[in-house]
Amino acid sequence: METITAKKENRIGIVETIRGLAALAVCLYHFRLGNIQYSGSSQYFVRTFSFGWLGVEAFFVLSGFIIPYSLVKGGYTIKQFFQFFAKRCLRIEPPYLLSVFLVIILGYVSTLIPGFKGEAFQFNIWRTISHVAYLPEHLGFEWLVPVYWSLEAEFHYYILIGLLLPFLWKSMWNLMIGFAAGLIASFFIPLYVFSYMPLFVMGIATAAFKTGRINRELFWGVLAVAASVSLVRGQAYVMPLMGVVTALLICYAEFKTRATDFLGKISFSLYLLHVPIGGRIINFGGRYANTSWKVWLVLLVALIITLIASWLFYKLVEYPSQILSKKITYKKIEKGTDHIAALSTR
Repeated sequence: METITAKKENRIGIVETIRGLAALAVCLYHFRLGNIQYSGSSQYFVRTFSFGWLGVEAFFVLSGFIIPYSLVKGGYTIKQFFQFFAKRCLRIEPPYLLSVFLVIILGYVSTLIPGFKGEAFQFNIWRTISHVAYLPEHLGFEWLVPVYWSLEAEFHYYILIGLLLPFLWKSMWNLMIGFAAGLIASFFIPLYVFSYMPLFVMGIATAAFKTGRINRELFWGVLAVAASVSLVRGQAYVMPLMGVVTALLICYAEFKTRATDFLGKISFSLYLLHVPIGGRIINFGGRYANTSWKVWLVLLVALIITLIASWLFYKLVEYPSQILSKKITYKKIEKGTDHIAALSTR
């Protein structure tokens, strides 16, 4: 009974809501880029979700918050790093790698459909292998699906926070040193995790505030500095704005429904599948959608099928990966860290 109570106390309902809505926003943003002729009332769809890509920025703040918050609550020490990293890999890699395989299969099948337009399907074994360690761009390849780039940033963040968290949480000054080092490094290190370090810093600062490591004034100050660094780096103002809004929602808002819980649960699967499945439905349906209502119908069908596919993928692949991840235990702090899987984003 104590373990169940601890899990409920450590769950933050708004996290599921943000995660679910962020995944849906990214999905609809990419739908608007499909090969379909938007006209009449359907043009409202294009304008409405033109900023849906900001869901990725919300994900980065969520990751920045969730991982340290969960680990600190569980009494994490550097001795548990390899268990933590193994759990993260088992949680993320199977769904990700299976989605890569699915993308390749769908890419081949698409070329067999009558009326297919585009480049002939080409399979490159080295390009595929490069995805295992999130290295396509570093080895001169393109991502099989553009959204995969954010997983590289998340993967590197897991390594950094797993190694540095015990140092950061020793004192308020250690946190400030870590924040400063990360923000400065964002100007010089050409990795996604550093390019978006202001957002990760916002998330970590949120965890520090929620766990009492820093006070409200310092929390707001860190948000302001991180947002300023993002702007100085030339990033669009809506990026740090989304980061600040996400951080404040985590701290001060509480909202959840059955619908947002469902979206939050399948958010990772939705993120992985919305382009290879939903995008293909839109591209195919776009050949016949020559009026506004037909465009809306194609969009609706694409969304429904994508949500169903994501739910099935969650049940058959992602959830078993979560169970597998839980089999790796922390020797001394296991009881306090069971809720990490419940909170973790991807």
